[in-house]
Amino acid sequence: MKKIIFLILIFGFVKITISQNNKYWVMFKNKNGTPYSVSTPTAYLTAKSILRRTNQSITINSSDLPVTPSYVSQIAAVPSVTVLYRSKWLNGVVVRTNTTAIATINTFTFVNNTNAVNRFKIVLPVIEKNQPAPEVLNPNKTNNPASYNYGGAAWQEKMIGVDCMHNLGFRGQGMTIAIIDDGFNSVNTNSIFDSLFLENRLLGTRDFVTGDTMVFEDDTHGAYCLSTMAGNQPGKIIGTAPKAKYWLLRSEDVFTETISEEYNWIRAAEFADSVGADITTTSLGYTTFDSGLNDHSYSTLNGRTAPMSIAANMAARKGMVVLNAAGNEGQSFWVYVGVPADADSIISVGAVDSLSNHASFSSYGPTFDGRIKPDLSTRGQKALVCGPGANCSFSNGTSFATPILAGAVACLWGAKPGLKNMTLINGLKQYASNSLAPNNSIGWGVPNICYTYQSTIGINEITNDISTFSIHPNPVTAQLTVNINLYSEKNFILKIMDVLGKEIKAEILSRDIGTDSSINLNVSSLDNGVYFISISDQNKISTKKFMKQ
Repeated sequence: MKKIIFLILIFGFVKITISQNNKYWVMFKNKNGTPYSVSTPTAYLTAKSILRRTNQSITINSSDLPVTPSYVSQIAAVPSVTVLYRSKWLNGVVVRTNTTAIATINTFTFVNNTNAVNRFKIVLPVIEKNQPAPEVLNPNKTNNPASYNYGGAAWQEKMIGVDCMHNLGFRGQGMTIAIIDDGFNSVNTNSIFDSLFLENRLLGTRDFVTGDTMVFEDDTHGAYCLSTMAGNQPGKIIGTAPKAKYWLLRSEDVFTETISEEYNWIRAAEFADSVGADITTTSLGYTTFDSGLNDHSYSTLNGRTAPMSIAANMAARKGMVVLNAAGNEGQSFWVYVGVPADADSIISVGAVDSLSNHASFSSYGPTFDGRIKPDLSTRGQKALVCGPGANCSFSNGTSFATPILAGAVACLWGAKPGLKNMTLINGLKQYASNSLAPNNSIGWGVPNICYTYQSTIGINEITNDISTFSIHPNPVTAQLTVNINLYSEKNFILKIMDVLGKEIKAEILSRDIGTDSSINLNVSSLDNGVYFISISDQNKISTKKFMKQ
């Protein structure tokens, strides 16, 4: 599968030529003899990275330790071997060498195995130009008079309730997002990113393809993705996290399509972890490679086989929220999500249109082991993105749905900083539009960030929750029965809200203390869809979800 960039039309022929450089992955058996220790993590992790683990009760273990230096030295001493980079999570190195040297390396007792990750070059196809988006001169507001002027990005923000979060004061401040992509061309001269530089919120850049820090001269795809989060030019675009801090990390070489790019991504993810990133977002994915070398198959789409998928789950275990594009293969022979979207502990993001319907190009699940994918979906059809010269246009792809959601997640996590990463993900799913009937086209559906923030069950982790109440039937067509058990207060409030948090019904009810109550509600007039019902007194609140059919 070619890189997940916005949907393209390919004209002519793609020319493939073999590079003279051969790369190999060398995996070690252990980390014996390492001078590093789990008791002194400041030697290889920043204070912010350690704090993220501490806040989520994540212990530092051997996977955090750098690879054993003596192993690397012995590999580097083999004639004709150049060590290119290391991975502590997968415990190995990528080298440039030849088959004779690899035969020698395979004799070392500390080497587990070796695999080729050769490079191939591609002449890029022509990319279809996007229809420009007009600048919006009048604010596109919600009912709140303090709403921001999002320009053409208004509806992709409203769809997931992130405009509400912005109005509440949560715009990603205090959160760090690492975006891993193929380059960020002209970000340093693009006026929509002026505030990113003026406020010193660009923490740094790294190029894991060339080994330097220069990313502003490479491809534009990462810049387009970044614009959906960090863009900040009222009337044109305001991204979902305009106050977050960012690391810009390049892992994808647009002139190749080999498994070595997965190892580039792994290095980038390890770096993001070490510098304390809270969130990683990536709009790349892989299934097949140039010449068929190391191709993934559907039978390996289990989240435990592909190097990048293994590392994505590892990143989640380090406390980060990992988002990855599901892929644009919905109309191709492949159909399914790619790597690492098959990983089980991340948010794989699908694309929907303006009506929250599955976008035809968005990849489907399930994974080979039967798990639902994607996890969540948001606007990826005619999403507003901006590139060099502050030129904005509407474009298609799960590439754009993913960072749109990543920025929104930053707003939510910034508002609920005590949450563990998996609790946050589960909360997003619980309050998403398709949560009662998740499927393999849009997953749990379109999340509502603001309602998730305002709700308590599964997201606040409170211990003083109300004594249980139950509802049935669910789904319901006409009459919903609410059974309240051993409620402590005589008076309580019952509310019904839609998925956007709009109050449909509110009523103050009374009952005898210490007895159970049963309430019948006529919901036949409600439109079909997902709703929430809450019961509260002056101290506690409990919320449940139901579907009207």
